Amino acid sequence: MGRGGGRFGGRGGPERKPTLPLKESLKQLAHLLWPFIRPRLGAIILGTLCLLVGLALGKVVPLISAWLVDNVLTPAVKGGSDAPEIGVVYRQVGVAAAAMLGCALLSALVSGVHNWVVRSASASFVRDLRMAVYRHLQRLSLHFFESRPSGDVVSRVAGDVGGLEEVITFVGDRLFNDALNLLVTTGILFWLEWRLALVALIPVPLLLLMMRWFSTTIRPVYRATRDRYGEVHAKLQDNISGIRVIKAFHADEQEVSAVGGMVNRLFETQVRAIRLSSVAWPLMGFLHGFGHLLVISVGAFLIVRPGSTFTVGALFAFTAFVMQLYHPIGALFHTYNHLLQCLASGERVNEIMNAVPEVADASDAYELPDAVGQVAFDGVNFRYTPEVPVLKGVSFVAQPGEVVALVGRSGAGKTTIINLIARFYDPEAGRITVDGHDLQSITQASLRSQIAVVPQDAFLFNGSVSENIRYARPEASEEEVRAAARAAYAAEFIEALPDGYESLIGERGVKLSGGQRQRLAIARALLADRKILILDEATSMVDSHAEAEIQQALAGLMRGRTSFVIAHRLSTVVHADQILVVDEGTIVERGTHAELIERSGLYNSLCREQIRSA
Repeated sequence: MGRGGGRFGGRGGPERKPTLPLKESLKQLAHLLWPFIRPRLGAIILGTLCLLVGLALGKVVPLISAWLVDNVLTPAVKGGSDAPEIGVVYRQVGVAAAAMLGCALLSALVSGVHNWVVRSASASFVRDLRMAVYRHLQRLSLHFFESRPSGDVVSRVAGDVGGLEEVITFVGDRLFNDALNLLVTTGILFWLEWRLALVALIPVPLLLLMMRWFSTTIRPVYRATRDRYGEVHAKLQDNISGIRVIKAFHADEQEVSAVGGMVNRLFETQVRAIRLSSVAWPLMGFLHGFGHLLVISVGAFLIVRPGSTFTVGALFAFTAFVMQLYHPIGALFHTYNHLLQCLASGERVNEIMNAVPEVADASDAYELPDAVGQVAFDGVNFRYTPEVPVLKGVSFVAQPGEVVALVGRSGAGKTTIINLIARFYDPEAGRITVDGHDLQSITQASLRSQIAVVPQDAFLFNGSVSENIRYARPEASEEEVRAAARAAYAAEFIEALPDGYESLIGERGVKLSGGQRQRLAIARALLADRKILILDEATSMVDSHAEAEIQQALAGLMRGRTSFVIAHRLSTVVHADQILVVDEGTIVERGTHAELIERSGLYNSLCREQIRSA
């Protein structure tokens, strides 16, 4: 049965989403990040104090230079009766130099403290945010992951969350510093010479207009770039996971071409951003130079004007402060650029954090007591998409310890029934109970802690054999692990591996054969020792000899447990206590093998088809 598309995924990669209005995007970013910024306010305040000290020290040096030029160097150069003695000049120059050196050393010290404090805070900020996003992902329902490219989700957790580090290191930290620097410098300029200060501010409106143009133009480009990154990441992950199929069908060049197209689209969006930056930054540099030229020209006129009190030292200090005026404007522009990039990343992270689990525990949900194992469906309807019903009025009761086989053609709804038992989805109508407890009244964790699953495509993690077997029971002893492996007829091949139970099996168990992976999955379920067991074609990947051995092991495992078995090979379900024949979402037959084979129904037909095929 088909599944619905996701909010930001589909076959072609991440779905293009419209860029939010700037105010709304900032509001969402603040709401997302504030819980992670608040615990680090102390570090941010300390870093800000360091910036303030550095800012003050930066203002002192030009004033010392102005005093040195007007009160020491200029009188010494002019000579005359008022000229200071050369020894006095040397001492005063030495004092000024020592003061400026002291300012430089202190500035370096506070800069180092600031860098250590802010960088440490930003690193821990990213760590906690990434873990919060991952925890939220774990709470989301199965449908969320089935309807989105996994590579795009990984790109958001890894790349976009990492990009938000600049909220502290650049945006929050530098924004305050540069804004304060701008205000203080402007005040000093007006204090030195208000007319020249007005001249220095002439380029500022043009710079502000350019910033507004840049922000409205570049934001959609930054969002498109982040989406393209996610698209490429998703495709690469898909191809690496499916490398065997690519090699088998000699589709190397086909996939290189497909990835190349995505990489080129990413490149095109990056070039658009570069093109815009290449216009904005040189234009800003030109406006800075133009402002300097105006200040020097008007300043020189003020100095030579008869009766002027504006001195060369004052102009010297004024030009230094003009540098400090234009630098924070440029830095604010740079910070604003980083903020826009953060907004693009923040929007993508927010889409994950705003995703609501389709299956969630009720506010008054309680823990499922130790299960006896009765499972009942009562008039259950379900659909993945509104257009296509998958289950229609399904009802049955599995008594404790019974083996219930689900039989039917592909797409009949067998796997959906299994998914509902584990509460990966909720039915749209009807009721499912375990020992009389409605699944929607108990916690998901307490339900799944009493279910063991052996899927058709056994998924193994990139770790050791031992780690994979004890996945559901990390505290299990080595002897329990070995016992489970023996019961699953896996001990022989495990002990033949180079490092035995500590052998690394690669991503998804790539170093093992299909049958070996399936045996490890069975050993994992054996060690879990749960009351409800789900076997989805559990012997499909093993040969007939191994199947007979594993069937014996499973028979022992299923004894005393309620077991649901999905099987296409009907020979594996002949001893089931109850066989449910599913067709187009309804149970059309039920009974034992002996009962059903006597009828001329679907089960009888499926058995005959398999006999003819054999």
